[in-house]
Amino acid sequence: MPVRESELLDFTPQEWALLDDGGMETFDLPPERMGDVFALKRQHGRLSANDCFCLVTTQYHEDGILLTGDGLLRTVAAAAGLRVHGVLWIVDELKATGACDDTLLITALEVWKADRAVFLPDNLIDQRLRRLR
Repeated sequence: MPVRESELLDFTPQEWALLDDGGMETFDLPPERMGDVFALKRQHGRLSANDCFCLVTTQYHEDGILLTGDGLLRTVAAAAGLRVHGVLWIVDELKATGACDDTLLITALEVWKADRAVFLPDNLIDQRLRRLR
């Protein structure tokens, strides 16, 4: 659970409960997979320890999807044959499945576009905003 606590946004306990109730699962990596994490870190020293934990956890779970915006992590994961996507893919999936109201998706995209701490290409955000409006 360290990745959930250090890598994800600061959610309130109520927001975590909503995610958990909606089907989000948090996995602890089995101890026998720790050697894989350390080997990956040795092989790709520029990846953070948490990046290595996430990649190995994704490998461990059948049909796992690694969600990241980190370019190096995406490259390493794709080379390992993993499904890897960024947060804009989540927006696309929420729209495609009708799981989220367009207004909420528009609001999220606008907030991300205005936030200097969010590194998403403006043209890709604008493309989705046009489709949703």
